[in-house]
Amino acid sequence: MPQYHIARDGQQIGVHSEQDVLSGLASGSFRESDLCWTEGMNGWEKLGQRLPAIGAVTVTDNPYAPPAAVHLKAGPPAEYKLASLGLRFGAAMLDTLISMVLLGVPYLFLIVQAGGFEEQSPDLQFTPGVIAAITALVVFGLGLLGVNIYLLATRGQSLGKMWLGIRIVTHPDAEPPGFVKAFLLRAFVNGLIGGVPCLGAIYSLVDICFIFGEERRCIHDLIAGTQVIEGQPPKK
Repeated sequence: MPQYHIARDGQQIGVHSEQDVLSGLASGSFRESDLCWTEGMNGWEKLGQRLPAIGAVTVTDNPYAPPAAVHLKAGPPAEYKLASLGLRFGAAMLDTLISMVLLGVPYLFLIVQAGGFEEQSPDLQFTPGVIAAITALVVFGLGLLGVNIYLLATRGQSLGKMWLGIRIVTHPDAEPPGFVKAFLLRAFVNGLIGGVPCLGAIYSLVDICFIFGEERRCIHDLIAGTQVIEGQPPKK
């Protein structure tokens, strides 16, 4: 008898046998709009679509069952594959390299212009070279931040993820994550936690180690309700 993974409101609520699912639909503890997945299925489906006959019983034979939340967007995803550890590591390295080039070069130039490599560095003088270096740092920094925020909000991708063909989606229904989940929760809030003195370093290490789990979801994925899969976003 198949074992069904059941999810509701973007969170998995357990693994149940087919008999338990049928009983739950009849009693109202499971809803037709809940998502289900079992081995052999290409993606998540609504319980009402997977087991339509039982779904009909839920409506007609059990007047005390809660109504199906028809306003919920619970469309099952197309077949997808979790991004490999290599692809996720490679994307992170690409993002780091881009930041190092765009920000490291003008910063190094700023140090040189300010006499930072001299034995006795003079006070910072706002020479044309220093002003140019500071301007480049600000422009490149804000530009890189803006591009990544836009890509995360619209595509679920950073530059590195886009180039390697992986993207962030919601869990478990693989929908576009949007600004709040892809950037605000997954990146900004996670960065704030990681910036806490002493404890932040421990958190960051544990956060990364979570990627070795079965679902390859780091703590920041759990916070945001996201996962990372292979493939570019579908064209609209």
